[in-house]
Amino acid sequence: MTHASHAHDAELEELLDLDALLGASVLSQAMDDASQALTTEPRAIVDLGAGTGTGTLALATRFGDARIHSIDASVGMLDRLRGAADAAGVAGRVQTHLADLDGDWVAELPQDIDLAWAALSVHHVGDPGLFLRQVFDALRPGCVLVVVEMTGETSYDPADLGTGRARLGDRIVRTLSARGNPITADWTDALTSAGFAPIRRRDASLTASTDTLEGTRYLEVQLTFNRAMLGDGLTSDDLAAVDEVIMKLGAGRSTIAVASGRAIWVAVRPEVAA
Repeated sequence: MTHASHAHDAELEELLDLDALLGASVLSQAMDDASQALTTEPRAIVDLGAGTGTGTLALATRFGDARIHSIDASVGMLDRLRGAADAAGVAGRVQTHLADLDGDWVAELPQDIDLAWAALSVHHVGDPGLFLRQVFDALRPGCVLVVVEMTGETSYDPADLGTGRARLGDRIVRTLSARGNPITADWTDALTSAGFAPIRRRDASLTASTDTLEGTRYLEVQLTFNRAMLGDGLTSDDLAAVDEVIMKLGAGRSTIAVASGRAIWVAVRPEVAA
């Protein structure tokens, strides 16, 4: 692996951790919705595409009697997850599985799953329809799948990111969207086709600002991570302005905020097949 790849992976891991920290209210809302949809407390939970384990830790904290099966295709992510679980004192209830969600990940699971959790992972799957049917089959009747994804509704305040270049933030969002970042979709129809019912969707938002150290770092890492994808989609003057914002964030001399949309789906496997 090249130095650039290591740096990219490290940025992604930090971004995922900060996303979960600043989006704690989104995760909490998703777990509240899951609890309301479940008829009993979950005992077996699968975290699909667990990444650095922020979802796993939140689930282990919220559902104190549950065993969490955390699946990811990255050895590095799972190593980080195990370390975080140990530090949080929940390692005894967390089992990691190195598996690809496009592969035979179901073979890694016990027979009865009460809650499946897929946060920012479904859009990575090659065949979402097949994947959702696999999740449906892995769940016990009456149990629940939670999907959390980005909506693409991202906005910066101020819109010029403090650079004086009017609507720079809008151009960043528009350019990234044209290049497929973030990948967005309404999963309601796909969940229906997989057999889930009822399905409930709610919209939420992650916000970060330079009012906090974590928010400042999130904005710096997010813009740094996305900078490589902007390429020739922005003018050289706009790119220079983005670089200036990143530098000022690193020096603690920027005053900006970002709001990033999220959607939460809670889908139930019916007690009786339709």
